[in-house]
Amino acid sequence: MTSSAAAGQRGFRHELLLHRSTQELVEFVVPMAREGVAALEPTLLLVRPDTAEAVLHQVGPSPYLTVQPALTEPGRPGLHVRAAPLMLAGYARVVHQEPVIPPSQWPQWRRLEAVLNLALSYHDTWAVCAYDRGTLTEPMVADLHATHPLIAQDGSDRHNGRYQHPVDFLRQHRNAAPDPVERTAPAVELADPSPTTARATVARFAHHHRLPAGEVDNLVFATHEAVTNALMHGRPPTVLRLWARPDRVTVTVTDTGPGPTDPLVGLLPPDPVSSRVPGPGPRLGLWLSHQLVDVAHRHDPDGYTIRLAAIHPVDGTD
Repeated sequence: MTSSAAAGQRGFRHELLLHRSTQELVEFVVPMAREGVAALEPTLLLVRPDTAEAVLHQVGPSPYLTVQPALTEPGRPGLHVRAAPLMLAGYARVVHQEPVIPPSQWPQWRRLEAVLNLALSYHDTWAVCAYDRGTLTEPMVADLHATHPLIAQDGSDRHNGRYQHPVDFLRQHRNAAPDPVERTAPAVELADPSPTTARATVARFAHHHRLPAGEVDNLVFATHEAVTNALMHGRPPTVLRLWARPDRVTVTVTDTGPGPTDPLVGLLPPDPVSSRVPGPGPRLGLWLSHQLVDVAHRHDPDGYTIRLAAIHPVDGTD
């Protein structure tokens, strides 16, 4: 593998690798790791056990090579955005063997891939996102090409002509499709609730459906922020709806206003220097909410909806 396109640059280099087998992944990672060790560049491999074993067998141990387990579940994108700068601060090269992303979680995952180009732009790190091509649909592949400036192809890494600026990509994909549960009658529907009423209603509902205590607190906080934002920045009426399913509790807050116009809202922490309003505001609340619960946004001619979901253990235990 020739690594001049990425290794010869400075700054954050976000590369896509689509592989069809563990062997193909190992053939990419081994030269990258060897080069990093030889250049005394701290290198981090977040990979699965079979990949780790194969790479270490060929590269050998080194104080400049760290191998840790890859994610097995996607998790919440907001948490990844918050954690990534701390993780990358100590490494010049990183490979992450990505988890399989369920289609229902893909809309938020592709937003994560886009926003990382901004969140990590000040880091001098070559980061490779390695996806198993067999787990991806063609639209997923198109999204990955649009969110990675570099691509590994034909044994080398090169600039990706299909890459889109993150803001442009996020504008195109700011509207999440309705969750199937939204097509059913809600268990609870309130018009113009106060934040206090919204908090109490969601807390009772979530406890009744045996949501774990931490998830209840997270959902209550996110609902409070959503209702407060709708009352302060949206247009009446504000409608709160709740649903329960075996695996999650879902809340939507809808108002007839246009909703946030910034495609980055909630995906990046608010900038206290550029903020025109001192103190906590809607940007901070949405940023925190994205880390605590699953968040999706939808703008349509009738107004704006934010959907919040908290995970319920399938076995019903806390």
